[in-house]
Amino acid sequence: MKLEEAVKYASDLLLSLPKKSKVRIIGHVDADGIAAASIVAMALARAGYRFHISIERTKPDLIKELEKEENELIIFTDIGSSYLKEMEKLKCNVIVLEHHINGNEVPSNVMHINARLYGLDGSREACGASIAYAFAMALDEENVDLSQLAVAGIIGDKQSFSGYNKKIVEDGIGKGFIEEREDYILIGRSLKEMLENSLEPYFTNFYNAAPFLEGLGIEAHSKFEELGDEKRKKLLSALTLKLIEQGCDEIEWKKTFYYGKNYGNLHDVSSKLNACARLNEASLGISLCLMDIKAMDKAELVQEKYRDEIRKEMRQLEKKEPYEMKNFIYFYVDKPPLAGVLAGLALKYLPQFKKQKPVFALAYNELIDISARAEEKMVEDGVNLGKAIKRAAESVGGIGGGHPIAAGGKVPKEKEEEFLDALDKELEK
Repeated sequence: MKLEEAVKYASDLLLSLPKKSKVRIIGHVDADGIAAASIVAMALARAGYRFHISIERTKPDLIKELEKEENELIIFTDIGSSYLKEMEKLKCNVIVLEHHINGNEVPSNVMHINARLYGLDGSREACGASIAYAFAMALDEENVDLSQLAVAGIIGDKQSFSGYNKKIVEDGIGKGFIEEREDYILIGRSLKEMLENSLEPYFTNFYNAAPFLEGLGIEAHSKFEELGDEKRKKLLSALTLKLIEQGCDEIEWKKTFYYGKNYGNLHDVSSKLNACARLNEASLGISLCLMDIKAMDKAELVQEKYRDEIRKEMRQLEKKEPYEMKNFIYFYVDKPPLAGVLAGLALKYLPQFKKQKPVFALAYNELIDISARAEEKMVEDGVNLGKAIKRAAESVGGIGGGHPIAAGGKVPKEKEEEFLDALDKELEK
C-alpha cells in the first residue's frame, strides 16, 4: 500500500463520522509536532468537524490520561508510535500520523500511518507535518496551502527536501503558496550583533565580537548587506577559518530559504514554533499556525527569550568538559526544554565535544529527561540513537525512542547509573 492510499482510508474513517463528533488531536511538543497538529486541525475545521487539540510531551501515562475522555476519534500527529500497544485501551478509533521508529503491534482500533511503512526515511524524507499534510490532502486537495506549515515542520525537524518532503515543497511552489530564495545565513542588525547572537553557526568566545571585526578592518556596527564584495569575502573567510579551528566542517554561507504566502519566512516560523514548544507556549504556536496576527508578535518575544537562554547555556558549556563513556559523551543541563538543542549545538560547534561519539544531555525533572544527537557519519557507521535509548530506557523502567540521529527518553532518577551502563552496551552493538 502507498502512503496516499493509507491516508485515503484514514480520511474516509473521519468522514464516516457525523459532523458533531468530538475529534481529539494530540501533537508532539516541538516545531514539527505543532505544525502537524495545526495542519490536521485546519483540515478538520474546513471539513466541518469540531476538535480539541493538545500538545504533549512523551510521558508514561499519556494514554492513561486519554482513557478518561469521551472521544469519537483521536488523531496523534508526530507522536504515538511508542504507545501503539497501549492504545487498545482507548474506547474509540485512533489514527496515528507518524515518522518515528516503532516496534509495537498495532491494535485493531488503531490506523498506524508511519512514513517508514511506505518506503520513506522518517529521519530525512518525511516528518510528522509531512504525514499530516498527506492526510489533509486526502481530505481535500484544496488544503494544498497547508504545504506552508508542512515545510515549517520539515525545517524544524532538520530534514531534507527529498522523498515525500520534495513533493510537498513542489506542491506549494506549483500552486503559488511557497517561494524559494537564495540568501546568506547570517542575520542581525549589525555585524557585532550578528556574530555574538548567532546559534547556527555558533562561534565560541564571541562574548564581544568587536575586536575580531576590527582586526579585519571592518566596522563592528556596520551591516552585513552594506559590505562590499572584498570585505564580505574577507569576513566569511575569517569566519570559516574560525569554525575549522573549532573542529567544524566547512560551512555553506548561502542556502535556499522558503517563504510562505501567508506566513513569510518559513525558517523563522519554524524557529518561533520551536521556541513556543520549549517554553511551554505551545498554544501560542498553534495560534500562530492558525494565522492569528497578534500571535506572530508574541511568538517573536518568546523566540528571542528562547535564543537568549540557549546562548547563555552555550557560553557556560564552552567552559566545561563533558563526562565520557566508552561509546558516548554526556553532560547535565538545568533546563530540560533546552537539552536537545544544546546537545546538537555542542556536538557541532564545541571543540571538547568533538570525540566522534554521540552527545547526550541529561536534565533532572520528575524523571531524568534525556536528549541525544549524533552526526551523519556516526549513523552511517551503525549508530541508532532511537533504538539504543528505547532499549536502555525500557530496561530500567523508562521510555525512549526517536531517530537514528536524534532521540530522547525519560528514566527514573534512581536508575541513572544503570541506564548509562545499559546505554553504553546498546551503543556498542
